[in-house]
Amino acid sequence: MSDMSSGSDQGGREADAVLAAIHKGAALVQVKGRGSFKVGPALKEFAATALTNGCRVFVFDMNDCTGMDSTFMGVLAGIAMKVKNEPGARIALINMSPKTQNLLETLGVTRLVEIHAAGDTSDDVKSLFAGLVGAEALSSAIEDRKLTLETMLAAHEDLVKVSPDNLPKFKSVMAYLSADLKQVEGG
Repeated sequence: MSDMSSGSDQGGREADAVLAAIHKGAALVQVKGRGSFKVGPALKEFAATALTNGCRVFVFDMNDCTGMDSTFMGVLAGIAMKVKNEPGARIALINMSPKTQNLLETLGVTRLVEIHAAGDTSDDVKSLFAGLVGAEALSSAIEDRKLTLETMLAAHEDLVKVSPDNLPKFKSVMAYLSADLKQVEGG
């Protein structure tokens, strides 16, 4: 997916971006920079659309990923839990660095997905990216605070579903998000 580019921020470094496309019947996602809560709602929506359109193969190219926050990892876990129940489903994270793989292992997400280290991607997965053009940058604008809070809360709940060991790590975060969500909803 090297033919896709994101812009740069004003400091000249590459801006964080998540690019996505449905190509050859697969949902393809490229993470550039940091995967964060900002793109959570858009990534979740893209995955739902891809599933509705019959995609059962999801591939995340993590070559340019510099890090992920817990919300982003929770959204990945939520997508994986939905996808893995579909016949013929496959979810793979390719070009993983030891750092990003360790982040996912710490939370138990690697139990749900195929992990391929950088340079260790199978030809069938590589072929999905051949000739890919027209990937869209998923929105990282926080336009709907309620939707963002709902996505963040669900992501952390999904991390706890993946591994109950995550509850102590995220209990206070989930309580804060739940209280903030109630306040936004007027309750």
